[in-house]
Amino acid sequence: MPIEWAIILAVAVSDAILLAETSFRLEPSSELRILADMIPLAVLFVICRRWRNFPRITGRLAHLLRTVLALILFANVATILNFILTGILPLPRWDEALATADHALGLNWLDMYQWLARHPAIEASTDRVYMSLGPEMLILFFALELLGHHSQARAFLRWFMVTAIATVGIATLFPAAGAFVYYHLPIASTTGYVAQWADLRNGTLRTINPFENQGLVVFPSFHATLAVLCVYAATPFRILKYPLLALNLLIILSAPAMGGHYFIDIIAGVILAALTVSLPGYLLSGIRRLKKNMRHADAPVFASK
Repeated sequence: MPIEWAIILAVAVSDAILLAETSFRLEPSSELRILADMIPLAVLFVICRRWRNFPRITGRLAHLLRTVLALILFANVATILNFILTGILPLPRWDEALATADHALGLNWLDMYQWLARHPAIEASTDRVYMSLGPEMLILFFALELLGHHSQARAFLRWFMVTAIATVGIATLFPAAGAFVYYHLPIASTTGYVAQWADLRNGTLRTINPFENQGLVVFPSFHATLAVLCVYAATPFRILKYPLLALNLLIILSAPAMGGHYFIDIIAGVILAALTVSLPGYLLSGIRRLKKNMRHADAPVFASK
């Protein structure tokens, strides 16, 4: 079984166990809607697999459809897991520690936010940049698959899954309401994730609708993580290297003000992405060196006469 589907299965099984053991329940209409969206994609996938070599594009289209199906399924099961863990483990908030970390780094979140509020044109542009991450990811997946970079698309998908699970786990252990709440800003009352996060923690929200997910993770910033992953994923497109690097740097810079993230959230998100991409390579090279050394150690030594 490909690792992507093994991850989806593992998360889905975890969801099923947690749903059976807690008071959470799924909104049936949302799951039926997801199923309805997936059926035509699955049919097209079967057709493209059947005639994947005629014409050549059908093979690439089959890869794309499989990737999209995996994305939809994983987003659904990961959202369910995030909802349940947020609700059943309402650990003490870490906002004070995160804000203190910002100050220790010489960074003042409130000054940054107030400056941006005094420049509405820049604030509006920052919001548009922040919201461009989702479309950018989808465009990258489509481009990678349709232009024949299937291995890179699969790697991108695995990075996305691994970092999503990691951020959900870290956010569960180190929960935070975010800078909007910590600094008592009026925008907190109109920011969707704030009320949803609080309702999950106090037990008033127990019905899960993935379409209503507002993004519950503050630390580390998943926005920053995905922005870095997009840069890595786009490496086959050399002509787009610098434009995409600039775009994703702007996305990272927009995350504190638009997402209510502390600066330390952004740093942690960038580190998580870098580790996800680079650590497997280091581990594999270390294993290869270890095997090579073991072979040399086992080789017979002949004494010269």
